Amino acid sequence: MSTIAAISTPVGAGGIGILRVSGEDALKIADAIFVCKKKSAAETLRQNPLKLCFGDFIAEDFRDRGYAVYFPADKAYTGEETTEFYLHGGVRIMQGALAAAVAAGARMAERGEFTKRAFLAGRMSLADAEGVADMINAESAAGLRAAYRLMDGSVAKRINVIADRLLEVMTGLEAVLDYPEETEDEVLPPLGGELEGLLSEVDSLISTARRGRIAKHGITAVLAGRPNAGKSSLMNALLGEDRAIVTAVAGTTRDTVEGSFECDGVRVNLIDTAGLRQSNDVVESMGISRAVQAARNADVVLLVTDTTREDDGEYDFGGVRVFRIRNKCDLTSYACPRMRDCFAVSAKEGVNVEQLRHAIAALYKEGEVAGEELITSERHVSALYRAKSALKSAIEAIDGTVDCVLVDLREAYEALGEITGRTATESIVDNIFSKFCVGK
Repeated sequence: MSTIAAISTPVGAGGIGILRVSGEDALKIADAIFVCKKKSAAETLRQNPLKLCFGDFIAEDFRDRGYAVYFPADKAYTGEETTEFYLHGGVRIMQGALAAAVAAGARMAERGEFTKRAFLAGRMSLADAEGVADMINAESAAGLRAAYRLMDGSVAKRINVIADRLLEVMTGLEAVLDYPEETEDEVLPPLGGELEGLLSEVDSLISTARRGRIAKHGITAVLAGRPNAGKSSLMNALLGEDRAIVTAVAGTTRDTVEGSFECDGVRVNLIDTAGLRQSNDVVESMGISRAVQAARNADVVLLVTDTTREDDGEYDFGGVRVFRIRNKCDLTSYACPRMRDCFAVSAKEGVNVEQLRHAIAALYKEGEVAGEELITSERHVSALYRAKSALKSAIEAIDGTVDCVLVDLREAYEALGEITGRTATESIVDNIFSKFCVGK
């Protein structure tokens, strides 16, 4: 493949900028654009792999002092010879450095092409590569931890174990078709139990998808309740900033207002909504409708009530978990009863607000299993459901012909292989890497 080059640091002025060049001409290009004091750049870098070598970078209309590093193919991220240049991180410097590498024979890299080459070289699975993107885009500690387990191969290894066991079953069944008299009694009797075990493994992975979604995107908590119950004040208190407008006028919030914070390593996405009441105002009614819809799509509803007045409202949030928030407790002697998911707070005075923050974040850890690999990608969830459906069909077909069972098992194997890249089509691979940044 052609030698590619790209800037691997964000656009903008900074202390250091990194130019990466990968391919068979990496050293040749380095020799053309980098000068070491005693020997040629190619010779110096080859003799000192994985070490910073000081010198001058030569662009068309300027020079810069910095460092170059050579990575042999077996040590390089891409699985092919790579050189990296560490220069001063000015916008003009990095643009000129990239132009110099291209003039010396490199081609500008496409989105995600470095990581794609690592995948094609067998240095990582397709799932591992997606973990790289998730690491870059993670917005919370929980998201980073989940992305790391995806990037380091933990998820792919577990998928591969299931796929390998499935392949063994398929191989045995192929033998039944080729040598029916000699092998049928040996292969078919334990088949049902083995497939049930594989189905259980797939189900176990699917069950982590909710926690995986929360790790990646955060917990969605919707504030709902009557007008003037203090929802907007509570949102501001939870965020630690004035995000929502607060007035004494009922119905001030007419559309959803969003904000987020991180607590205990978990991202929490708050949505403040219009007060729930009967209204003849068209705009307010639309806001109330959106409030109900947002609550039904949430991970948890923070149902805020005012302890200084009665609230006899009946609310239907479609089975979503509800935290009952008794607000303005500083104005009364109200003490929250000792019951699950009930909190007495004062948004104005900050009473028990921190306790509520931790309680929301703790929803992420419910059902947590130590060392658990989380499924964070919708693509992976879809593939696992297809594998599950195919395995169930195979189990139902056990009493039929071996050919029918094999068709279902191959479908399950193909679905699992799409996750790790074993059976992924070129269009799937291209689509995944098109979402990467250019320098990765």
